[in-house]
Amino acid sequence: MDWSMIQKIVVIIQHIVSSIGVLIIISGVIYSICQYLYSLLSANFNAADFTAEGANINAIRLHLGRILILGLEFIVAADLIGTTTTPDYYAVGLLAIIVLVRTVLSFSINRELMSISKGEG
Repeated sequence: MDWSMIQKIVVIIQHIVSSIGVLIIISGVIYSICQYLYSLLSANFNAADFTAEGANINAIRLHLGRILILGLEFIVAADLIGTTTTPDYYAVGLLAIIVLVRTVLSFSINRELMSISKGEG
């Protein structure tokens, strides 16, 4: 196998991993929207019981945040795989910035999730 064939395989793997991350995020958003709509339209919904509604919304946010972090991790992994096929330093620097931004985003979502799970949010 020559180098160009290995590069093509790595690019295909990168796209697959990135697509998995996007699918995870999209499915998590759709699931969370369905959970939220169900909680709003449920027969158990009582307008006077705001604490139960808040706890339910926090649980939905917690689940969505975990899904977002998982999807972002797949996308970051795809970017890291992509650096192996990048021919110049400009593209490597650009990918490094993208990975940094996504990592900071993942970290901030994780902090938010920790505050929600501790009952501060």
